[in-house]
Amino acid sequence: MNEHKQCFKQNKDPFIQWLVGTLGPVILGVKPSEIMSFKMNDATTNEKIKKIEETFSICKHISYKISYYNGTSIKVLFYNVKSLEKTLKEPRNLKFLASIGYPKKFSLNFFLNHLISKINLGIIPTEIGVFLGYPLKDVIGFMGHPSLKLTKVNGWRIYGDSRISDQRYEEFLQAKKKIRDLLTINNPSTILAITS
Repeated sequence: MNEHKQCFKQNKDPFIQWLVGTLGPVILGVKPSEIMSFKMNDATTNEKIKKIEETFSICKHISYKISYYNGTSIKVLFYNVKSLEKTLKEPRNLKFLASIGYPKKFSLNFFLNHLISKINLGIIPTEIGVFLGYPLKDVIGFMGHPSLKLTKVNGWRIYGDSRISDQRYEEFLQAKKKIRDLLTINNPSTILAITS
């Protein structure tokens, strides 16, 4: 509990408030990760990155990786360590990731570094959907698998039977709403203390 209070100690900064609200599903472990983009030509980007580093550098359950994308933006991948490990270790996800060049033996750091190296090359790889917690069928459908037809767009492109995707999307929305509701009466440190 004290660890989380240290992560966000009395931080009332509007950017950090917005960030915590947006990262609600990741903070609650409902979503394994979230990627955010900050334009390099925006005068506030360096300040935002510094605030992210100061705020999250001592947190254990939420980590982040920074990537420089095409010289135009900085991408920050925030992730819930336990939730992302659980997601990536799912046998179907491991098999899929191995089929596109990830090792068969799981290593969170290697998987993350492999993903970030692609982003650094100016590629947003399709497998990022797995890291973001999207159903594997939607990731494979997005890659063009002929048996999976686009059903609708609801947070991401949904292919085939939409029920599991709709349920996952609703879980993400509910987690975000829960954190945003908590932010109306608490600061980020309190929220993280009660959600850990």
